[in-house]
Amino acid sequence: MTLIKTDKPKTTKPNSSILGLSNGINKKTVYKTSARKQINNLDTLPFYDRSLVDYENYHKYIGHAGVKHSVSVQATRGCPYRCFYCDVYKTTLHHFRRSVDNIFEEVKLLADLGAKRIEFIDDIFNVKDKDFKAFFRLVLKNKLKLNFFFPSALKGDLLDKEGIDLMVEAGALGVNISLESGSSRMQKVMRKNLNLDKFYDNARYITEKYPHIVLGLNAMHGFPTETEEEAMMTLNFIKSLKWIHFPYLLTVRAFPNTDLEKFAREKGISDEVIKKSQDISYEDTAPSLTFSQDFTKAVKTIFLKDYVLNKERLLSVLPHQMKNFCEDELNQKYNSYFPTKVKTVDDLLKLARINKSELKKQDFLDEKKLKIPNLNARIREKFPQVKKSPNALKILLMNLSGYFSGDSDSQERKLMEPPLGLIALLTYLNREYQEKINGKIVKSGLDFDNYSEMNKIIKDFKPDIIGIGVMTFYKDFVHRAISSMRSNGIKTPIFLGGPYPTGDYEEVLKDKNVDLCMLGESEITLTELVGKMMKNGYKLPSENELKLIPGIAFSPSENKFEQITDIAS
Repeated sequence: MTLIKTDKPKTTKPNSSILGLSNGINKKTVYKTSARKQINNLDTLPFYDRSLVDYENYHKYIGHAGVKHSVSVQATRGCPYRCFYCDVYKTTLHHFRRSVDNIFEEVKLLADLGAKRIEFIDDIFNVKDKDFKAFFRLVLKNKLKLNFFFPSALKGDLLDKEGIDLMVEAGALGVNISLESGSSRMQKVMRKNLNLDKFYDNARYITEKYPHIVLGLNAMHGFPTETEEEAMMTLNFIKSLKWIHFPYLLTVRAFPNTDLEKFAREKGISDEVIKKSQDISYEDTAPSLTFSQDFTKAVKTIFLKDYVLNKERLLSVLPHQMKNFCEDELNQKYNSYFPTKVKTVDDLLKLARINKSELKKQDFLDEKKLKIPNLNARIREKFPQVKKSPNALKILLMNLSGYFSGDSDSQERKLMEPPLGLIALLTYLNREYQEKINGKIVKSGLDFDNYSEMNKIIKDFKPDIIGIGVMTFYKDFVHRAISSMRSNGIKTPIFLGGPYPTGDYEEVLKDKNVDLCMLGESEITLTELVGKMMKNGYKLPSENELKLIPGIAFSPSENKFEQITDIAS
């Protein structure tokens, strides 16, 4: 999972008529086409064209792995597990992997560009142990000087000492593992089925043999049917390990359309509580689904006071962290624990009553050592551009997973990660259509910082279709942004989702401003849609033609933009 602070700004929530969720609710049934067959040979997909975004601009900020100047790679798709809390992607039936050679080829290309930090965004990178070890052997054989980060977590009970040793020797530095619960019963309930003994042994092996490895551990608090005793088992599991660098005890969220949401309702948890859990970040201290606020507060207090602020732990881990992280990277990591009290490591030391002179190391990693000189120019050499036709179909892909800085009440930390999903879509489209399409990728908070700037980009670019990648945390912000587009006279067709499945498409399509949802394998789905648009005067095909495109959902509607005039007035 990605550990990002995503508190919602205290912007007045738009009423349902603005969102198209009142008068705009579509009375017709959502039409879902046949499932798109999964891409089972991921090696056939092109390497991400990194020239599609300004990497130097993104690298000014900390990314989702909690570091700057890293480049993300995705090695797998789908998941062989069906844990009930994250089985959002109902259309993803199988787990597929790129070959070891294919992954290594891309990593080597990035190393040749000057990258020093590689983050794998997969949370199942080590599921196939043989491939996991083979990749690191290739890194060692070719003497690549890299640091690897696994922010989305490795499968902790599938590691072994040989794999850990190889990973560390090859340059692994930031390793996350996900526990969720220290209760064997809860492991069965949530269908994660971790071997807790193996998980513990591996975590202990890393902390004892490789104390410089920045180990993160993700645990959850407040699963339906979880008892107070089981919650304490999870807390004590963490406390028994000396020392985890970044342990997280996160509030359970019942994502829409997951089995966890269904399970919570079956166990008598109200829709109001479930909805509230969906609209908060993992790290918020809002009431859990299950426990009283007093109990949750007590557990979190023990966790922070006895472990996170433990003086012995901090004196042990901070010197390693300061050697491997820039000052602002560490400031941000610790700010996630204490958003109002800790802005800097110095604040942390004061809170823990540690004199800086007690630390074995006094200075942080120099960021200059991480910067990749002339990165954009180097990328363009590896990914030469195709001159676009004056009549090319224009597609604008928007990442709206970041509030505007003007939302001053937001406590969200400014994390910027190049939107790999959108890069994947446009890379594939460019390969298939070359000069016939002209694509552009933009991100909120980076390329535009208010609705006016957003609408100006759209009107200047004049896209024939707009695609928006959606994260649950930002869904209301996304609908507000789309409403702003429509109220400013932008009638361009809009689709949401991709290249991964959109689990909550029925709810999304209640907004009549949205034309389509992509449900999965969207490189191919969008390519097919764009092909049909080219044959249809660059306009969306008819509903009958849309029904023939596998992997989409839409709400048939004759007067799609009938509310625009009312909103504008």
